[in-house]
Amino acid sequence: MSFTSIVKNELSKLELNKLEAITFLSAVLKNTAIIEDNSIKIITENSSVARQVFNLVKDLYGIGPKITLRRGYNYKKNYIYILELKEKVDLIKEDLSLNNNIPNGFIVDDDNLTRIYLRGVFISSGSVNDPKKSRYHLEIIVDTKEYADFINDELNSYFLNSKVLKRENKYMI
Repeated sequence: MSFTSIVKNELSKLELNKLEAITFLSAVLKNTAIIEDNSIKIITENSSVARQVFNLVKDLYGIGPKITLRRGYNYKKNYIYILELKEKVDLIKEDLSLNNNIPNGFIVDDDNLTRIYLRGVFISSGSVNDPKKSRYHLEIIVDTKEYADFINDELNSYFLNSKVLKRENKYMI
């Protein structure tokens, strides 16, 4: 298991209250979901993350996502977990600010919620090296420049000295 997977497993087991859960889900779905008019598909390789997203959606919205398990690409040992939501899609998109490129203000209203949002961003699209084996390195991959700048500003508010780089058709922070 990679160092990133170990960190994500630990982070996904932390307890969240209702507002924190909305913030966390907003970040995860923003970065891993395929959002269509009448469905939302959340895709992850990490079983702990899939379990946490399933439980949060069930607790917050009273619906159980349909779960599909697939083999990883090139028949790797990894599995891909796909959680599909077909109920209350409009409510979820509105609550979690998924229609906007930048989340609504209430999602990252205070320092604690900002940290939880960044946790969700990392869990959904980040990686980190083991500091014992190489230089400590954190990176997050996102789709748009505007969103990358938003995440970069939030990280830099904690003096992390992050930067945004264009990488193929995505942005790396």
